[in-house]
Amino acid sequence: MERILVIGGVAAGLSAASRARRLAPAAQITVVERGPAAGYSACGLPLFLGRRVARLEDLLAHPPEFFRERRRLELLLGHAALELEPARRRVRVHGPGGESWLPFDRLVIATGARSRWRPDSGAELRNVFATNTWTQAAALDAALASGELRRLAVVGAGYIGLEVAEALAARGLRVTLVEAGASLLHGFDAELASELPARIAAAGIELRPSTRVFGLTGARGGRVLGLATSDGEIEADAVVNCAGLEPETDLAARAGIALGRTGAIAVDERQQTNLPAIYAAGDCAETRHRVTGAPAWAPLATAANQQGRVAGANAAAHRARFPGILAPLAVPLFGLEWGRVGLSEAQALAAGLRPAAVQVTAGTQAAYLQPQPITLRLIYDAASQRLLGCHFRGAPGAVAQRLDTAAMALAARLTLEEIETLDLAYAPGLAPLYEPLVIAAHNALARS
Repeated sequence: MERILVIGGVAAGLSAASRARRLAPAAQITVVERGPAAGYSACGLPLFLGRRVARLEDLLAHPPEFFRERRRLELLLGHAALELEPARRRVRVHGPGGESWLPFDRLVIATGARSRWRPDSGAELRNVFATNTWTQAAALDAALASGELRRLAVVGAGYIGLEVAEALAARGLRVTLVEAGASLLHGFDAELASELPARIAAAGIELRPSTRVFGLTGARGGRVLGLATSDGEIEADAVVNCAGLEPETDLAARAGIALGRTGAIAVDERQQTNLPAIYAAGDCAETRHRVTGAPAWAPLATAANQQGRVAGANAAAHRARFPGILAPLAVPLFGLEWGRVGLSEAQALAAGLRPAAVQVTAGTQAAYLQPQPITLRLIYDAASQRLLGCHFRGAPGAVAQRLDTAAMALAARLTLEEIETLDLAYAPGLAPLYEPLVIAAHNALARS
């Protein structure tokens, strides 16, 4: 009987296991997950912290029994993978019953990502949290429920840090948001994020941009008292670490699995590593950017699920390929939605391209309905006039569907002329006669 072992039971891991089960109904498939839950929406954790989702259990795609009984997966929760021996095709794990070795014929590594900033205060301080996993979010929520926390410092103003800061402020807490850079919402063109500081202030959040964090302050064996920063000490009853992620690759690297240029596990289009019968998928794995063709790393749920399906199919002796990413991201923040796909101007320049950009603000319905505006920044290659990226800012409900259209245009490698003549839906109450994407392409052509 074929033995397929999957390390990691969230997006990529359970996608891999479920796909392998469909294609290899007789295989023995085991999923090892170090946390207490599997198959949950990590993207929904800020919604839980903000009380928009009542219970953590509501974030489960299915309860553990579903995977065990309906999909016939051996799901081992609370089991951490400690060591991988590729030559002997086995993994050492530690669970509630102690340590054991799990054999495999094919292995999928889906160990995810971890916090990039791991503060060393010189002491074990209470009330230092992160929000990347089920366990971390549960610990923070339990501390908040005690009523002892009033002032919180959130480190990092990427989209996760912004979501968490907004969620905590919505619970009536005093929040200070600390960001090392001068701009917010990493990866977006600065002009589209320019109104964020005013909206953050209106939500009652104190923003500290261009502020480097040197470490934590507090008493040995006690609780955290705040942050030591380049802007002085920031007092806080708790610190929430949202200062970015990095791929969790220690297990793979110790076993001789090659890492790529981005620091994530190097894989081919089949999610195959440099070692036979071992695949990697999700936030621990490198991929290829479909615009530049260069290695890329983007810890996003859609790519993780798709990579997991490809890895699972190949682990089940079928052939599947993952074509790479466009890295689409949509996020609601402080009463507006932001979205991006493809490259920013800075990313295009760094890739050696010659980008140009045009920005338009247009309505999302017929003008006589006084629609909410949406702003679109279109980035294109000046020489070939091929689309390189799109960034959006608009009212709730206006961004995601337009972001998907832009993603399709990028995937099809459309030029400005082809975008200008797209045949798109029109209905006065739903969509304007000329979509902002079409207007932007028209304006860009008029400039060339």
